[in-house]
Amino acid sequence: FCSYIWLQNTYANIQPEGKPCQIDFDFENRLLWKPFYSKKFPLPNSHLPSIQEPKLLYTDPNKQFSAELEEELLDTIKNSIRGWRRAPTSFRGDVSNRLYGILEQLEDVRLHGKSLSVDDCITRVDSITKGRLVFGMPLHFPFTDVKDVVNGVEFTAIHESKHPDVEFALAVRVFPYASNVLSVWIFICALSPGTFVML
Repeated sequence: FCSYIWLQNTYANIQPEGKPCQIDFDFENRLLWKPFYSKKFPLPNSHLPSIQEPKLLYTDPNKQFSAELEEELLDTIKNSIRGWRRAPTSFRGDVSNRLYGILEQLEDVRLHGKSLSVDDCITRVDSITKGRLVFGMPLHFPFTDVKDVVNGVEFTAIHESKHPDVEFALAVRVFPYASNVLSVWIFICALSPGTFVML
């Protein structure tokens, strides 16, 4: 469903196509667009009152909740990876701790429009995982619920590594913002003997 708001009216798209490239934007064609205001329901002469609150109130970032959520996500993702693999699964705490620091840099890049090249990211990860074949990636989610984050991690299929000596590194950061907005970063890597980094 698509609607279009114009100075004189609001139109509802009643054509079967929903993709913008397939929509016919002839608003005069009543077979394609239904106007909200009509002769039966005319546009009011005065301005419509706003339904928005006159003053918006924002709550402070909840740092305690974000710390608790970090722990919950870390435990849930580790347990999920172990369940998906159905094999002994170990996590490298030393590598995970170093990845944790990278996530703060990624949030800073995201917030301030800075750039971080893939080569720079590979160099940072390679300095942490010397002598290991690395397959992994950072993931970013606006937090809605734990299940959505876990599904996003599962979708990467990084846990499907078949190497007999594979180990994993996992870092989770939750950055709190006003009114319970949470920015979630996950860095998941599979580490095997070798010397190649693939992000």
